[in-house]
Amino acid sequence: MLLPVLLLAAALVLDRLFEEPRPALHPVCWMGQAADFWERTLRRDKNSPVGMRLRGLAALLCMEACFVLPALILVVLCQNLWLPLGWCAAAICIWLCLAPHSLARHARAVLAPLHRGNLETARLKLSWIVGRNTNVLDEAGIARASVESVAENCTDGVLSTLFWAFAGYLLGGLPLAAALPVAQRVANTLDAMWGKKNERYIYFGCCAARLDDVFNYLPARVSLFCIALACLFVKGTDAAQALRIGYRFHAAHESPNSAWSEAAFAGALHLKLGGPAIYAGRTVNHPLLGTGTPNATPADISVAIDLMFATTWTCATLFSLIVAMGIVL
Repeated sequence: MLLPVLLLAAALVLDRLFEEPRPALHPVCWMGQAADFWERTLRRDKNSPVGMRLRGLAALLCMEACFVLPALILVVLCQNLWLPLGWCAAAICIWLCLAPHSLARHARAVLAPLHRGNLETARLKLSWIVGRNTNVLDEAGIARASVESVAENCTDGVLSTLFWAFAGYLLGGLPLAAALPVAQRVANTLDAMWGKKNERYIYFGCCAARLDDVFNYLPARVSLFCIALACLFVKGTDAAQALRIGYRFHAAHESPNSAWSEAAFAGALHLKLGGPAIYAGRTVNHPLLGTGTPNATPADISVAIDLMFATTWTCATLFSLIVAMGIVL
């Protein structure tokens, strides 16, 4: 009876103990390789916009089938053999879709050279986790971009996985608790690869981008409450301001989901995030989120990491309590 309640905690413990497999063994890396294969197989430069959308949809469906079906079959087979074995298989699938410690490790890789005053190395490390040109950023810009990355990926890389594992269990038990996070991770990976608004992907990648928006729609809105609640456990954050700023600026971004967690982090840390950024030589004016200072510091990166972890466990605890209440009732 307790196994379903502990499912999310088990996945997070696995992430704490093992972080993520080596790239050659990581399913997300396999997703990237599979995405390249299906793009080469199905994409055609001379197609009409409608044809490109249809080919992009076909590639998306092939990708989802390649990864969701094996996860579903694995958990069903293990569950039929022995229920705890199915629980373990589901926990492993969820763990492989989670990224809190990977996110923290990459943010700390930026933080360490900042503490030493080595801006060149900090810019290089930052370029591994953001798409903008980091060569022009000063210390405050590096710190601000790092906080933005932690805040945005808190939803994409952590809370969405937990939400869909929770929703999957409620909808279909352990098999869906494993399958839906995998489906979300596929959509998120494809959005990162194909969701660009350029000539190559604007039509081919539109279905993947829309599916990623669908998967993140509810988790992004849940994130506001979870981030505010997590502020109660993190020194140097403001729960009331996280709620206030998060709700006030949630619609500021052109993406339907991105601003929820970023604005909540901005409020919690009394920062102003967003603003102009350079991508491939082109300046993009992102909306400003928050009413605090734009001069982020290295200390803000540390607090953002702590808040991300607190939000992760707050979210997992809330979802697990709901499952427990359902079992008891």
